[in-house]
Amino acid sequence: MRHQCTGPATMVPAHTVARPVSMDRRHNTGDQRSMANIIDNIRSCIVRIVAPGDTLRFSGLVRVRELPRDCDLTDFMEWWPRLAANERDRYTVYEHKNVLTSAGRAQLLTYIGSSTATTLGFAQFFAVGTFPINAVSPGDTSVQTEIFRAVPGSQTITGTQIDISTYFGPSQANGTYTNAGLYGINATSTIGSGTLMTHTLYAYTKPNGTPITNDYLISLQ
Repeated sequence: MRHQCTGPATMVPAHTVARPVSMDRRHNTGDQRSMANIIDNIRSCIVRIVAPGDTLRFSGLVRVRELPRDCDLTDFMEWWPRLAANERDRYTVYEHKNVLTSAGRAQLLTYIGSSTATTLGFAQFFAVGTFPINAVSPGDTSVQTEIFRAVPGSQTITGTQIDISTYFGPSQANGTYTNAGLYGINATSTIGSGTLMTHTLYAYTKPNGTPITNDYLISLQ
């Protein structure tokens, strides 16, 4: 019998979308479908709150959640989406605010003005880097000394906030991070590819043997 990650179970909200994300290229079609869901949900979040005369405010927060050591990707995808926000917070060990880059701002405006389903993705990959930096700015174009990236595996919308979760396995991306960000617009698994949408300082050391989820919380007000 397969061991499952331990933790409280709650009902999955109807607006929560989650599915396992394989690292194998054979599942690219499934990954693209997941990205399409994330794109549609971000667009829906924007449309619900933007009206004539309104001012759109963006705020972002990235949280590292350390998971049970025996929690693999399949277990994570079955368990994590069932947790409420306060239950997820129990696993938080680090958080930091981020900035929306100039390219990210342009992409959000493109979403708002788009009437088609062909707008390129905003959150195609989450990446971490190790170069020693002490600040980020809207003009940034890359995660500095990027060492690893992964496709976000799930997203949950609560009101006008979306939580984009990206799982790192026990032996993946071990080391000391300094910065992180979301890549979109034709980003691939190749380090440095795509366009940097958001950027944050990320002072966290991931130990070997510990799986984590990088939860990117984006709020529009």
